[in-house]
Amino acid sequence: MPNPNTGTVAARTLPAKPNLEHLKNEAKQRLDLLRAAQPVAKLAPKLAEAQHQLAREYGFANWRELKAAVEAGSEVQLSPLARTALGDWIGDFAGDSRVAMHVRRGEDGGLAVAMDTIDFGFFDMPADDVVLADGRLSFTLMAPLVTGSQQTFYEARWDAERDRWIGEWTAHGMTVSLDFVRGEHPPAPRFEGLDGFWDARLETKNGLIRLSIRFKTDRHGTYAWMDSPDRNLLGRPAASINREGRKVTVVMKTVRIEGELSDDGQRIEGRLTKGGAVNPVTFFHRPPGAAAPLPQRAPAIELSPEALARFAGRYEFQTGVVMSVTVGDGRLWLRALGGEVTGSDGNRRVQLASQLRQDLLPSSATKFFFRQYDATLEFELGPNGEITGLVQRQTGLETRAKRLA
Repeated sequence: MPNPNTGTVAARTLPAKPNLEHLKNEAKQRLDLLRAAQPVAKLAPKLAEAQHQLAREYGFANWRELKAAVEAGSEVQLSPLARTALGDWIGDFAGDSRVAMHVRRGEDGGLAVAMDTIDFGFFDMPADDVVLADGRLSFTLMAPLVTGSQQTFYEARWDAERDRWIGEWTAHGMTVSLDFVRGEHPPAPRFEGLDGFWDARLETKNGLIRLSIRFKTDRHGTYAWMDSPDRNLLGRPAASINREGRKVTVVMKTVRIEGELSDDGQRIEGRLTKGGAVNPVTFFHRPPGAAAPLPQRAPAIELSPEALARFAGRYEFQTGVVMSVTVGDGRLWLRALGGEVTGSDGNRRVQLASQLRQDLLPSSATKFFFRQYDATLEFELGPNGEITGLVQRQTGLETRAKRLA
């Protein structure tokens, strides 16, 4: 059977007649090596991880696809550039946000692309509309966010002399340079006893701040994200995590949390440091399946579709940001407007929104609150009862926007 990675440097080559039992034994040997290299304090690797790692080296997305290819005993021929593209590629945004691109053979015989955003903890995101032609690679991607997803577009040219893809990544209506070279990012450290949600109430001189941290451990390592509904922050990824015995440390971009696990493993008691301020804080392990603590809100009321329709339109803040208010599924939706994405050839590719669509719940005839954030929105009326603008209130601050014609 022809090797799916002929022409690549990063992947291994399957023999002409690969044997599945031999590959299974090779995965077991790999597992022994992984376990020998893993510190006792961390989670022990499993056979599925060794199989997955082996399959990736041979240019397949996972062990299931490698097994199916060996059993099928056939292969679709790829172009020289497609064979070169197969493998694992790494890059970063502006030097501080790591990403990875995995190019495999698709079920249709062409190429399939998956992306990782390492520092945000999202992996194996499948790309759509993958095109490889005339020395260029392009695809679209629905990248997951804390609530919903964002549509992105990537286009790159192959630089054979430097063995890399030279390209541009477009999201939120903005385009940044993004190149990929061959390689794989190492997995993050893994720590047991932390997975799940942890909630805290931080008392500061400016009032109460509610915090939630989610820990998740899988074959990529242990990752964490923090929410602060009182500060309009959701899904902020941790830069690093560490556990030594009972001591747990989580470092965010501007925040450092240090504490100790209780005897029953249900509390982390310690301190939160931000800038020069240090505050005591205790995180409580949320029971599995329990809902997150909600902000204190006025009860939601029902408004008719006709009553909601009068708020629909575009609103411009003093900063120049334009918000779109629409009605759908019996609710009011708010979204920052984006722009068109234009490829390097000058052709329009796709329409992007610069922010997720957020739903609003009514508390009165003109007042609404955000479902995700601890913030409110009030529509302002003119002399004749027409909607003239809106005001958003959060953490004691007010920002106003005027309605556009």
